Amino acid sequence: MNINQQSKLKMYMTTRIFLLSSPAITAKLPNFQEFLTALNDAILQIHSTSEKKKFNTKGVTDNKSKLRKSLIIATIDASAKIQAYAKYNRDLMLLSETKFTKTDLKDVPALELVDIARGLHSKIDANLDKLTEYELTAETQIVYMSTIDNYDESIPQPRQSQLKKKENTMLENQAFTSGDEALGNIDTVVEIVRFSEPNFYTGYKNARKIVEQGSGSLQVKGTIWDAQTTKPIPGAVLTFCLSGKSDVAVKKQTAAKGGFMIKSLPEGIYNITVSKVGFKPQTVTTTVRRDQLCNVQVELEKL
Repeated sequence: MNINQQSKLKMYMTTRIFLLSSPAITAKLPNFQEFLTALNDAILQIHSTSEKKKFNTKGVTDNKSKLRKSLIIATIDASAKIQAYAKYNRDLMLLSETKFTKTDLKDVPALELVDIARGLHSKIDANLDKLTEYELTAETQIVYMSTIDNYDESIPQPRQSQLKKKENTMLENQAFTSGDEALGNIDTVVEIVRFSEPNFYTGYKNARKIVEQGSGSLQVKGTIWDAQTTKPIPGAVLTFCLSGKSDVAVKKQTAAKGGFMIKSLPEGIYNITVSKVGFKPQTVTTTVRRDQLCNVQVELEKL
């Protein structure tokens, strides 16, 4: 996943957590469970394909390289042994056909190396009854052929791994498309309770935003606005309480330009009560996650 996709996935998960925390309200929304299931499926698919993409293609390439080295060593060893036999017996043709050095094999293409090794294996088989004292036996031939086969099987694996990674990327992109579609459907039905459940609606909109990646220790930032003039409100007081608890986790006041920042806040779903003399207090809900910068925007109406 790229950075934008990582941020979008975190938004999916944040929105899901928020929605699951308000079952009484979401129960009022038509087809909500169908849309939430689609969102869950998209998140699971993204996690699954992301894990599969982490499979290291470099490991496949490294394994192929190791098997190639093993085959070259085995071929040089077998060549030296049958060469000793051919030289002693003055078999000039066998000498010519079975002579392979490290220099000869170093840069040959993969399939050519396999062909050379199989050819040498056949020459040894043809003279096997005479090569026992040269440490070439039926048992060594089995080991040699296994080395050849292992390398032969490894040749297409890096390419196959790359193709699989591309396939998983495609599936991952499809899952993001499904997730966007599911959230688009949820956006539509949430509008039904925009005025009847204003706190839920504002909390949903905050959770629904694709938040920036956290920077340093900054955890939450935001701005409080005048709903009528759209001007920022300085001196507004924000009280953060974990959902379901009355204890105040953090209390903050907006600065001259209506903004505020909180450097550290534990993960969780928070009810944020915003108050200012001359304005109606408002409580919104937002989700704070580790390694994300949560952006809270609240509009206050004048009394």
